[in-house]
Amino acid sequence: MIEGGLDRDITDHVAEGTDAARALTAMKQAEPGFSVSEFLTGARGAYEMILMAFERGDLDSIRPFLNDEVEASFAQAINARERQGLTVEANFIGLRELTIAEAEFDTTSRTAEITVRFTGELTTVVRNGAGEVVDGHPTSPKRQRDAWTFARRMGVQDPTWQLVATG
Repeated sequence: MIEGGLDRDITDHVAEGTDAARALTAMKQAEPGFSVSEFLTGARGAYEMILMAFERGDLDSIRPFLNDEVEASFAQAINARERQGLTVEANFIGLRELTIAEAEFDTTSRTAEITVRFTGELTTVVRNGAGEVVDGHPTSPKRQRDAWTFARRMGVQDPTWQLVATG
């Protein structure tokens, strides 16, 4: 933080004086190397990686980035698709929006939670067992809005943020 001034790494992403700004400041105090901008760069990459792995039904590659509850809900959705004989072909086009919706820091457990709002664009085609398209279109992109909450203990060796809630 700049002595007596604003921390641009925080105020570029959330309004000064908000609960989110105070939480992000506390995160930086608990872990001086923490950068909001770097977190958002990581969240952007995680969003695409996790979303595409979910669409492919590949939980193994993303398991380290999901807490148990999110993993269980993803597994349930993937299993339901498989039982119905549905397959998904998805292509990630890009992100239209990436903003911090909320940030919280528990000083006792040193646990940080940051909720990020994503608006992604992707093409998705869902096919039934016979290979017929039952949903989506291969060339017309759709916008998908998600609010994902990532959590991590600050000041520990493991830098991995886990997805702890989706909405």
